[in-house]
Amino acid sequence: MRIASLTGLRGIAAVAVLLYHIPHSPAFQDYALGLFSRAYLAVDLFFVLSGFVISVGYYERVVKRPSAASYGDFLLNRMARVWPLHFVVAMVFLARILVNVSGDQPVALTPANLFTNFFMIESWGWGTQALAGNSWSVSTELVAYLLFPLVAILAFSRLVWLEVASAVLLLIVVATYGHGSRGPLDVNDGNTLLPVLRCLAGFALGVVAFRVARHPKCERVLGGEHGFLASCALLVVALLVPGGDVVVALCFPLLVIACYYDGRTARALLANPVSFHLGLISYSIYLWHPLVRDVFARAMGISHRYGLVGFDWVFVAGTLVATWLVCWASYLLIEVPGHRAIKKLERRVVPRPPLPFQQAAE
Repeated sequence: MRIASLTGLRGIAAVAVLLYHIPHSPAFQDYALGLFSRAYLAVDLFFVLSGFVISVGYYERVVKRPSAASYGDFLLNRMARVWPLHFVVAMVFLARILVNVSGDQPVALTPANLFTNFFMIESWGWGTQALAGNSWSVSTELVAYLLFPLVAILAFSRLVWLEVASAVLLLIVVATYGHGSRGPLDVNDGNTLLPVLRCLAGFALGVVAFRVARHPKCERVLGGEHGFLASCALLVVALLVPGGDVVVALCFPLLVIACYYDGRTARALLANPVSFHLGLISYSIYLWHPLVRDVFARAMGISHRYGLVGFDWVFVAGTLVATWLVCWASYLLIEVPGHRAIKKLERRVVPRPPLPFQQAAE
């Protein structure tokens, strides 16, 4: 089940991360855009979206009718969605390190690093490094998948307040621990559990947001045009608060709920063909764009050595276009076939648990 506005929101968030990371290459530092100076917070939006969308798709199957079969099917579905691309990107970055064209080897090829990257657990606080830098967040989401039934059961219980309080406290701890790179919540240090805590906080808020969104009173407040516009305005105000990363993160559940109601303005901005397409390839955008950026940065450096100057904007534009092409191909040739292959293997080995409506019919 795809909710068009939420898919488009994910696409916008992925592009924000792309525009945030492009100036991180010294070659492109003059192209930094102040508007995206805190776009690292889009990762927290990803975590909230993940908790919300997974709840939409799996609450009935995993939480209301829990069983080992439904839980296993859920985990396999999530791994089928994220592992194939994670593995391919890790192997490409591994080849890059082995070739070592730049003379700079950022990740040591130790057995621990290779093992944890293969099993997608590289950012669980072992002190290991991600071969592909952005994959740290995918690794932490695996923890959220494993704990999803517990998080969701608590979110739909009378102790929901405890889950919300815990999530807020985790965000505050992560933000105040001093490990943020370019802002309080910009924490991805694999030597600590802080990235995992950051993910779990956002994921839990997303699951709680799904519970809240099902309430008629919430729809009256956040539904329609006023709800979407108000949530956007609140987010803008939060972004103006210096060091207010936690405040921004707490605005994301409201924005996700407003988009879920799929009002006219939300659909116009987020469910149009461009935004929806970017949402479909957002996972590929997130993982591939650092490599594409570095290739074009190196090409620009070579052109400068041969006296070709004054055309740097062409390399920046080339980065954007090439990222789109690479990620579209990645979605079609890696993500979709990889998901289908794992699901096909599952059907041969493990019968799919019946869905709730099938059980009712029986």
